[in-house]
Amino acid sequence: MAIQLVLLGCLLLPAAAQSQPVGEAKLLLKIKRVWGDPPKLAAWSAAASTGGAHCRWPYIRCDSTGRVTSLALARTNVTGPVPDAIGGLSSLARLDVSYNRITGAFPTALYRCRSLRYLNLFWNHIGGELPDDIVHGLGANLSMLNLGVNKFNGTIPVSLSRLQNLRHLALEENLFVGSIPMELGELTSLEILNLSDNLFDAGHLPASFKNLTNLVSLSMDNCSLVGDVPSNVAKLPELEELSLMYNSFTGTIPSAIWGLKKLEWLDVSGINLTGDVVVDGFTAISLVFFRASENNLTGMIPEVFSRLRNLTYMLLSNNNFSGEIPLSIGRMPSLKTLSLSGNRLTGMLPSELGKYSLSLSDVSIADNKLTGTIPEWLCAGGHLESLSASSNRLNGSIPVRLANCANLVVLNLDNNQLSGEVPKAIWTIRELVVVFLRNNSLTGSLPAMMSNSLRELDIGNNQFVGRIPTAALGLVRFIAENNQFSGEIPSHIGYGMPLLRHLNFANNKLSGNIG
Repeated sequence: MAIQLVLLGCLLLPAAAQSQPVGEAKLLLKIKRVWGDPPKLAAWSAAASTGGAHCRWPYIRCDSTGRVTSLALARTNVTGPVPDAIGGLSSLARLDVSYNRITGAFPTALYRCRSLRYLNLFWNHIGGELPDDIVHGLGANLSMLNLGVNKFNGTIPVSLSRLQNLRHLALEENLFVGSIPMELGELTSLEILNLSDNLFDAGHLPASFKNLTNLVSLSMDNCSLVGDVPSNVAKLPELEELSLMYNSFTGTIPSAIWGLKKLEWLDVSGINLTGDVVVDGFTAISLVFFRASENNLTGMIPEVFSRLRNLTYMLLSNNNFSGEIPLSIGRMPSLKTLSLSGNRLTGMLPSELGKYSLSLSDVSIADNKLTGTIPEWLCAGGHLESLSASSNRLNGSIPVRLANCANLVVLNLDNNQLSGEVPKAIWTIRELVVVFLRNNSLTGSLPAMMSNSLRELDIGNNQFVGRIPTAALGLVRFIAENNQFSGEIPSHIGYGMPLLRHLNFANNKLSGNIG
């Protein structure tokens, strides 16, 4: 009979283990207190904590037995260290406390959460070195570890390479030093890897990263990388995003990169690239974002980019590109941002620029040697927000159709050879904040009414005539020297413009005083 009773007790244990958990509501209330009772957790109340009611509290998910499996506390204004009590949530599989003000060291209390698969501590104030036993403590089930934008220091533990189920590893914007562990190349399940903006020693991208064949996103910005841009990234067939900006590479963009058929995002800005952009065997037809600004790239802009129907952002400013802008860029259907400033481009702008790019919002072509007229189709889609074309040799008049740009914020046409009158409707565009037309041959007068949003107006060194307008009271900067304005300076100039900081009416035909 005694043996039968013992067996019966053993049979009853699993049922008891699966019964309604006792004390998890109390643990949650303790966690709330340690984190300063943030208002967003006001519904976590002892008065509503019995009978599994805690599973209905906001930010909490439970399993069918009432055990807490998820705490989604992003942006809930929690402060202070991660409470030890959180380790009592033995079934916790998902913890997201991103975008808060959590302090202290890495929370080893989580080692007791043996079901943990998803850990997001992004954007907090957690610091110190990562513990050597972090892998053993968190367990092999972990698939997502985001420690980005904190204050972690020391070296990245080599033991992280034993998290064989890890798919997402983010350590960006911390204070990690030393070398990038080549052992991270053993994390063959990784889909996202971000090590950007740390204090690593100068070194090469680990050759072992070529083994990360499931990688979808690789971000290594500002990681002190040197040597040639690694061509082995072209061996990552699933790669959709590659960001290597602000490193100290040499050479040019490996042509093999253009063979990544799934590549959508490529950022190689500020990494000392030189030479022409060679696009042999180009099959990166999915490209949406391409930035190679702040390098020393030369030659002509390859026409192949203009054939990419999905290319939305093309950012090649501050290089040494020369020759003409491919005319076919004017027929890119998805183009939103075109940035070619600070090169040695010549010839005319594509006449159809904007005609087929109906989402075009930002055109920056300043500091080149461009000639001809401003394309009349720039605002065909009505979405243009910024046109910066200063310091070129553009001529002709400002297109009347620019007045269709209801969302225009910045118009910078300084230092060109433009003539004629500024279309009147441009001055009243509601969103307009900045107008720079300095050093042209523009004529006509300023309208009596101007946009209330206008803050900076520089029309110096032109041939404007008539009176100084009484509108635009919100101006911070009003430069109109070396024109042919006449009449008396409006009495409100000065005291009636409370934001005004810079004013220059020199060398006109004005009379009166500034109030």
